[in-house]
Amino acid sequence: MKPVVQFGTMQMLVESLLDGFVTAKDVLASGNTGIGTGAGVDGELIMLDGVAYQVDVHGHVNKVAGDFPIAFGDVHQADFKPLKHFDNITLDDMQKEILKEVGTENLFFAVKMTGEFKTVETRAAAKSEKPYPGLGEIAKTQVIFDKDDVKGTMVVYFTPLVFQGVGVPGFHQHFLSDNLDFGGHVLGATLKSVDVSIQILSGVTINLPTNNEDYKKADLTDLSSLNGVIADAES
Repeated sequence: MKPVVQFGTMQMLVESLLDGFVTAKDVLASGNTGIGTGAGVDGELIMLDGVAYQVDVHGHVNKVAGDFPIAFGDVHQADFKPLKHFDNITLDDMQKEILKEVGTENLFFAVKMTGEFKTVETRAAAKSEKPYPGLGEIAKTQVIFDKDDVKGTMVVYFTPLVFQGVGVPGFHQHFLSDNLDFGGHVLGATLKSVDVSIQILSGVTINLPTNNEDYKKADLTDLSSLNGVIADAES
């Protein structure tokens, strides 16, 4: 059993620490499947079969170069096991069914959904430059995309609530269409005919920007607004 390997934390994004401190090549060296965002929250990333794709603020899907800078990412080596087939179910209801099958909310796990989606709503943000705004401000300018009757893959990570601020508590999911013409951070979806597989993860290994002066000097002791900002930005 392997952990999810994480680069950066959600608290860093909330506190405007958005430098790309690791490259796509380095992230993919730790796994072939994952999600993330570029420096300055430059679009939404999804990694499948060892290839990283960016959904930019215009909704375009771009294959990411090895030197693409990443501010936050989750990645692991895929070893998914079939869980269940779902027809005509909302994403929210399907998440409840997954938790019933898993039987706990205290473990990290990854989910992969492939098939036909009746509706998918996603979002992406434009890249910010220094001095970076926080995630809360960036969320106000995010662009929403909708697509009906689309085939694709959704990559999902579940993080236990106790790790709020390290990751996004609960389900955090990104989507990529089979045609590579649509995707992003998932806000909602209705599944038409989807195969769901799951991979229980042993925990989380966190890589921090140890050579970044802004990070080393930042005051990360005030967590009062963390929960609200993450909830607003990720939902």
